[in-house]
Amino acid sequence: SLILGTDKKAGLQLYDLAGELIQSLNIGRLNNVDIRSGQYSDGNQWHIAAASHRDLNSISLFTIDPTRARAQHVADIPTTLAEVYGICLFKPRADELYAFINDKNGDFIQYQIDTQQFTGQPVRQFSVNSQPEGCVADDSTGNLFLAEEDVGVWQMDARPDAPVTQASVITVGQELHDDVEGISLYHRGNGLAPWMVISSQGNDSYLVIDTVAPYQSHGAFRVGLNINLGIDGASETDGLDVVSANLGGDFAKGLLVVQDGRNRLPQQPQNFKLVPWTNIEQALGLPQN
Repeated sequence: SLILGTDKKAGLQLYDLAGELIQSLNIGRLNNVDIRSGQYSDGNQWHIAAASHRDLNSISLFTIDPTRARAQHVADIPTTLAEVYGICLFKPRADELYAFINDKNGDFIQYQIDTQQFTGQPVRQFSVNSQPEGCVADDSTGNLFLAEEDVGVWQMDARPDAPVTQASVITVGQELHDDVEGISLYHRGNGLAPWMVISSQGNDSYLVIDTVAPYQSHGAFRVGLNINLGIDGASETDGLDVVSANLGGDFAKGLLVVQDGRNRLPQQPQNFKLVPWTNIEQALGLPQN
């Protein structure tokens, strides 16, 4: 298993589940990264990652070799955006892949990605009224969720031929504090709708809500100090990701990875914190599947 993270001043970094850095690709200022897996037409498996490249205003594409646990930068897809920022992927079918990339001014462009030629074509454009960043798509339902930093989270249809109508999921208020940053989906299985985990940067917390209306909240939590391991908590979180796959050991029910903007133990630059989903499940009293 690999954790992909961006160093916003350098490029893409790959870590193992022990948090050890195993590869750095220093190709420029990457902001967000997302990943999908699938199969080529010849039956071989592929993993592809897409990142927003702020130096080139492009979508940077990477392939990941599952046998060597290494990534390779294969292409940059230029965009017409002035200042790219957030990105997420959508894979509705085995032979389709799309990237949503946004600009600090609120514009989004949806690109169709050719995973054979590593090229992309714009297929749709829409916007929100102020600065966005985080976004996440549910491949199974076609729902796209967008984080508008000072406003809240929106839902819309991710399919390229669908209307760009947006519906409010949650707004900044009592539970969610701006800036609204990273968002990700915890897939529960058994036909149950996934939960959404949202970074509430303004009060250093994380909110878990339903992904179907009326978008019930299941509460918020903070990532605190683990005194036994000498690891500080997390604050000022920008990006995050969550998976529900059984990764073994402490991560048998999945894993939440958050960026920590203030690293205290030791006093060093920002880093990432790894949190077993079982800890979150217990803290919030979430129903166990």
